Order: sequence, then structure tokens, then C-alpha cells
Amino acid sequence: RIMIGLGLILNPDLLIADEPTTALDVIVEAQFLDLLADLGRKFNLTIILITHNLGNVAQLADRITVMYGGNIAEVAQAQALFDNPLHPYTQGLLASIPNIKLDQPKLETMPGSPPDLVSPPPGCVFHPRCPHTMEVCKEKKPQPLKQDGHLVSCWLYR
Repeated sequence: RIMIGLGLILNPDLLIADEPTTALDVIVEAQFLDLLADLGRKFNLTIILITHNLGNVAQLADRITVMYGGNIAEVAQAQALFDNPLHPYTQGLLASIPNIKLDQPKLETMPGSPPDLVSPPPGCVFHPRCPHTMEVCKEKKPQPLKQDGHLVSCWLYR
């Protein structure tokens, strides 16, 4: 809370919070996210939340950018992204979230390992792990394309 206060002392238009709930217990995390949301509304503040915690994203974000290997995979309004993810990485990411409402015998996982960012693979950085890899994916990096209200970087939508 002190760091948020220091960050807001000069009345900025933008607050960047990088993994702000790391090491917080569930109760304090919820309180902190409520505080961020309240500050955003009260001060008409744009908040960029950098996190791997999709629960936090679902609670706080209006618009989501999903990144993989330093590249934008998909951008969409939060509800649209959770309801209809387009990029194979986004689909895999959301499928890997445990859901107590569903009868899941095991969690979904993505094959392979994250890319070496020093020496990324040619083409789409996700192609070594993608279930839909085509030859073009291995050769050319896809540029973002508007599709169904999303911005998606994937050759499937060309």
C-alpha cells in the first residue's frame, strides 16, 4: 500500500503494477485488488497489471494482452478473451486453470518448454509447442490481425 501511495503522489495517469500480489495471502490479495480497482475509478487511472495470475486479471482487467516469448499473442476485452480465446497459447493457458465446477481428472498442460529468449525459434515463437503448427509458422512471424474483436498474432486466422 505504501508503494501504491508513493506511485500516486504525483497524480499520474498511469500506474504499472508488476506482479503486485506476489507473496500475499488470499485475503490480503483480494483487499489489494479491491484497492487498485477503487483507485483506478477514483482517480480515473489507467492500470497496467503485469501478472501470471489469471484470477487477478479476471477480477481487475477490462482489456487483456496475452504475451508469449516477448511477443503479443492476443489482445481482447477481458470477457471476450475468457469466453472465446483465439490464439492457441491463450487457449492452452486458459485450459490449464483448475476449475472446481468441472469434473477434470487431470489438469491440461502444454507440451514442450518455453522458448529460449536469447535465441528464439524462427517464425512464430509458439510454434514448437502449438497443436496447430503449419509450415508458415516455422518460417514467418505472424503480425497482429483483427479477428472477431480480438487482435491475434496467429497464422490460423490468415
